[in-house]
Amino acid sequence: MAHYRRPALDLSNRVQLATEMLAPIPERPWGRASQLARQHGISRTRLYELRAQAERGLMEALDCQPSGPRARATTLCIDQAWLQRAIVVLPMLSGSIRSIQCGLELLVGVHRSAGYISQTLQAAGAAATVYNQTLVPTQPVLAEADEVFQGQHPALTVVDGRSFLIVNLAAAEARDGTTWGVTFLDLHALGFKFQDVVGDGATGLRAGIQDAQVFPSQGFDLFHLLQDAQRLSGQLERAAYQAINVAEQARYWEQRAQGPKHRGGRRPKNLVSRPEAEAQEAQAIALYDLWQWLVREIRQALEPIDARGRLRPVAAVRADLEVAIELLEMLNDKKVKAQTHKLVKHLDDLLAPLARLEQQLAPWRTTLDAATEAFVVWAWQHREELALEVQKDFPVALQPMVQAVWEALTSFHRSSSLAEALHSWLRSYLQVHRGMPDWLLPLLQLFWNHHYFQRGKRAGQSPLLAAGVPNVLSLSAALDRLLAQVPVGSAI
Repeated sequence: MAHYRRPALDLSNRVQLATEMLAPIPERPWGRASQLARQHGISRTRLYELRAQAERGLMEALDCQPSGPRARATTLCIDQAWLQRAIVVLPMLSGSIRSIQCGLELLVGVHRSAGYISQTLQAAGAAATVYNQTLVPTQPVLAEADEVFQGQHPALTVVDGRSFLIVNLAAAEARDGTTWGVTFLDLHALGFKFQDVVGDGATGLRAGIQDAQVFPSQGFDLFHLLQDAQRLSGQLERAAYQAINVAEQARYWEQRAQGPKHRGGRRPKNLVSRPEAEAQEAQAIALYDLWQWLVREIRQALEPIDARGRLRPVAAVRADLEVAIELLEMLNDKKVKAQTHKLVKHLDDLLAPLARLEQQLAPWRTTLDAATEAFVVWAWQHREELALEVQKDFPVALQPMVQAVWEALTSFHRSSSLAEALHSWLRSYLQVHRGMPDWLLPLLQLFWNHHYFQRGKRAGQSPLLAAGVPNVLSLSAALDRLLAQVPVGSAI
């Protein structure tokens, strides 16, 4: 079938054919079209198509144009070359205003002054602030509150622990209880309903949570409460390795002293005897091992579900912690005793999440036997891998109880890890801009709440969808609505 393929005509041949076909009949003799078709291996229809294209091109080029300066083009041709250019240019842009200016020139060939870009960002940030306040989830928020700083300027981050939705991300002049309390009251006035709140031990944040009185319950981050214990674990481990090194040196120098010949070398200062060094080594290793074991037991005791898949009673957990604290006091170490006193001080804070869970489940556990309760808890632990659903996989009589137990376990909340993880994402933007511009945080909140998670238990959902916010727009549509409110100015 290759002989049916038309031969390619380059530009010069097409121009020559179109010019000759445009000549009037007296100048173009009869039969010339058939002769050109045979000469170039094309049809006479193709020749007349070339003549029609040439006529249209000449009409467009020679038609009368409106007077005055030509209007600027408002369309952009995105072809393969433009995409490759964008891929090369975008990684080199840091996100600052100067980089935005450079990116506009490199990608679209348009120059805008730094003032024009700054004014556009200010207007977009103000519009984003208003728009973000309208995105209120229907379900209660498991609030995680934490402070982030840039150049000694504080900002309060409030994240939903269930959906990873940014509820609040705004800078403030101060970080006292009044400032954060007013922030929480403003969120409550916008329609946010809070199930609880978890924060670290920051004084201003704790005071703001208490003064606002919009949270049914409050707690403190578990990992902050145990942070000093983890730090002491590292100190005891280094002390154990140091004692091992001293004991090795003592054994080495004792072996050299008992040898037939004394070799040269300076004896280390403050070298203890081998029996004393080995005793210190054994004591340091035992102290570290016992500390690690007791801290691990305390951490496991604070889990709501034990190894047999049963819910832990708060009274039993308190008893286990008290026994562990007594054993820690028996270690006879100053640093361990100091950490033990801190654990005693925060004992009620450590048990508060378990007490809230026990209180939520109390109405249902009165009618549950141990076997049924263990099965319901086991089903909750494996609900995702087994694709279990309450309405399909449980009897109708058990569905209200199972739904309540599953909801209580899902909303078990005692850390602010998501807020701190979000801060690690924010940090790169704050460092680029060397501060917190008024427009930056609202735009980042807009982007985060509309973006889709690529993996994890929230894969395929945006924070807004996971939080149950009605009528969620896509990020592109949200930006269109946002920019429609930004006034268009002229280039400066």
